Amino acid sequence: MIEKAKIEKIISEHFEGTDKFLVDLNISTSNQISVFIDGDSGVKVADCIELSRHIEKNVNRDEEDYELEVSSTGVGKSLLITRQYHKNVGKQINVITNEGNKIKGRITEVTSDGITLDISDFLSKKEKKEGVESQKQIPFNNIREAKIIFSFN
Repeated sequence: MIEKAKIEKIISEHFEGTDKFLVDLNISTSNQISVFIDGDSGVKVADCIELSRHIEKNVNRDEEDYELEVSSTGVGKSLLITRQYHKNVGKQINVITNEGNKIKGRITEVTSDGITLDISDFLSKKEKKEGVESQKQIPFNNIREAKIIFSFN
C-alpha cells in the first residue's frame, strides 16, 4: 500500500511558495488515492491537473499501481482544517455541533482553538429583544460539521 506520508510530502513540496494547501487525503486498501485541495484565492482545474501530474511523476506505477483523483473541496463541502476557516472569515456558515445543535452565523474570528460567529443576522426579533448574545464562540473540537452558506443573488 502506498504510504500517506509519502503523498503528503509530495503535495507539500509542490505547493511550497503558493497559496494552495492540502485539505484531505485518503488512500484505500486498493490504492485509490483521493486528494482534496484548496487555496486562499481558490482552486482552478489547472491546479488539480498540475498536482495530479506532479504526483504521477513522483510515484512509480511500476512499483505499485494506483488510481489517483485530485479535486478541490468544492461548494457545499464541510470545512475540515483551520486554514479553511481563516480563508472564509466574513462569510456566513452553518455549524452543527457534536451535540447536534445547528448554529448559523458569520465568521468573525479564527483562533487555534476555534471560531467566533456573529449570529445577530439569524436571531429572531424576540431573541434580540431578550438580549441574546450575538457572538458565539465554538471550539473546533465541538464542531461536527461546518459548511459555508452560499448566496446566489
